[in-house]
Amino acid sequence: MVGTLQKQRLKIGTAPTVLLGVIALCLIGLLVVGIVFLLNPFGTETVDRSGPTVLQQIRKLEEFTAAEGTFTQDVDLETDAKFLPDFLKGERVTALVTGTVRATVNFAELDEGAIQVDESTNTIRLTLPEPVLADAEIDESSARIVSRNRGLVDRVDDFFSANPTDDGPLYQAAEDKVSAAAAQSDLVEQGRQNTEDWLTTFLGAAGFENVEITWTKSPT
Repeated sequence: MVGTLQKQRLKIGTAPTVLLGVIALCLIGLLVVGIVFLLNPFGTETVDRSGPTVLQQIRKLEEFTAAEGTFTQDVDLETDAKFLPDFLKGERVTALVTGTVRATVNFAELDEGAIQVDESTNTIRLTLPEPVLADAEIDESSARIVSRNRGLVDRVDDFFSANPTDDGPLYQAAEDKVSAAAAQSDLVEQGRQNTEDWLTTFLGAAGFENVEITWTKSPT
């Protein structure tokens, strides 16, 4: 029985060693084949750099986030009752709210005329829509309520309400202010520059020596 156990252990211990040896030989074989392929002066590689092919590759990017800005805005929101004084009915809340806005370029809807390839000068010309600003995204978790004043009637209502504080209007006002701040910033210009830099690198890697980009106004 002792001999049987030792024999079984030998089999169990030997199998991984043999398997590792086979794997090592396979890896060496692949490495040799790879080196021969790389050193083969007669090896060829076909790269399709025609306009339609490049267009299909760029379209796959769909909505490209070209830039993103973060904005902190102070929000002062007041709600009054028409015929009651503030101490009875109404609310005023002030807060500091942070939100982000993305500048995006829509590559998915580029038409065939958007890309022109000049093989004689190894140049590719692209006509792209201007970056557009997406809706502001408010980070509610980081919002800081500076002050909140509520009328007596509102405080009594809160006592019996399952959701005493509704800050939805506050965040909507913050979203509007962040969007306005983004529109006044250079976020769109940053989006243009980042897109040009990225496409120059991307298309340069594809073999184009010259990349020319023209921007057009996005349809509203």
